[in-house]
Amino acid sequence: MNDLESVKHFIVELMEEKTGRFDENSLEADYKLDWESELSERLGNAFYNMSRAASAKADSNEVMLKAALLNSRTDFMDLANFFRDIYDDLDALVKHPAWPKIPKGFDYGKISE
Repeated sequence: MNDLESVKHFIVELMEEKTGRFDENSLEADYKLDWESELSERLGNAFYNMSRAASAKADSNEVMLKAALLNSRTDFMDLANFFRDIYDDLDALVKHPAWPKIPKGFDYGKISE
């Protein structure tokens, strides 16, 4: 799996399978969004503000540099929150009682037959 939309659809499928339902209102991530577009937009914002910071540094404009860094800081926290929401939903999913226990000595690297 190498794109966020596939990840999103897989999470939805697992939620339905393991919990018997998918209630996006009780989850952290926004499943109505196109996650690829959302990530691209959020990264774009962060890159834009970092470019503003670089320009301000080149122009020796300390006020603009600080403002751009403050905006960049917010952008990168927004990215962290985007992934944190997905983490929280996965955390809730793996804590659901429908899963078997992982046996002691389980080898994740071993291919199951």
